Amino acid sequence: MDNADYHAHPAVSKSHLDLIARSPLHYWARYLDPDRVAPEPSPQMRLGTALHTHVLELSRWDEEIAVAPGDINRRTKEGREQWAAFEASSAGKTVITADDAAQVMAMGRAVLRHPAAAMLLGLPGKAETTHMWTDASTGLECKCRPDWLTDDGSIVVDLKTTKDASPRGFKQSVANYRYHVQAAWYLHGLEQATGNRPDQFIFICVESTAPYAVAVYAADAEMIERGHDQAMRDLAKLAVCRAADHWPSYSEQIETLSLPAWMTGATGQQQTTEIETY
Repeated sequence: MDNADYHAHPAVSKSHLDLIARSPLHYWARYLDPDRVAPEPSPQMRLGTALHTHVLELSRWDEEIAVAPGDINRRTKEGREQWAAFEASSAGKTVITADDAAQVMAMGRAVLRHPAAAMLLGLPGKAETTHMWTDASTGLECKCRPDWLTDDGSIVVDLKTTKDASPRGFKQSVANYRYHVQAAWYLHGLEQATGNRPDQFIFICVESTAPYAVAVYAADAEMIERGHDQAMRDLAKLAVCRAADHWPSYSEQIETLSLPAWMTGATGQQQTTEIETY
């Protein structure tokens, strides 16, 4: 299954879990609304796609990536014709600028210069393999697509672009983008789909600005446990919403709103209560 077919397949992915966690309405609008329009990839997403191709599937670069020529003057008739020809030749590809391509090459070199990252990507393995399973509790069809899976099934490697690859900075990215849910979802999914649970989920993180610093982090047991618990709650919420065909946004009641802890000087983690009826 190629990448486009994978994303078009309706099985539940980690991205689905992220949206149902935000609200059922956000999930419905993105995946079920009959009038939905698929969002255009952001420049950051295009850069990430190009980096994945460059580092993990370099042989597919010309097939997957198109670098826009920077010397076409689209204000002239000839320039418009040249640009139209480029658009026709790059249909279905991820289009990036020449500056983006140079940035991707520099980031890729930084990844492969990092001893741990180079060691992991040098292990026998495959990029972008698709795995499907049916969740026993909800009956929902599910999917995952690891960036890199070793041939013995023991290690999942995930390549991330980030603004800050330091331990403190990437921990914030884990919280913001729910990377703990992704780690747990992939380990769980591979176990369900193949009968073999990988031993480790490892992030290779590369900063998107010079000097393109790289760090490699293995998800610890607590991260996986918390991510799994959250993923199962998200999946259960989705199953309830599907069964009832009810897709609310946030709470349907009047809620009391307090200032965030950082404004009041309070310490400790703020607790939230999920609405169990959708």
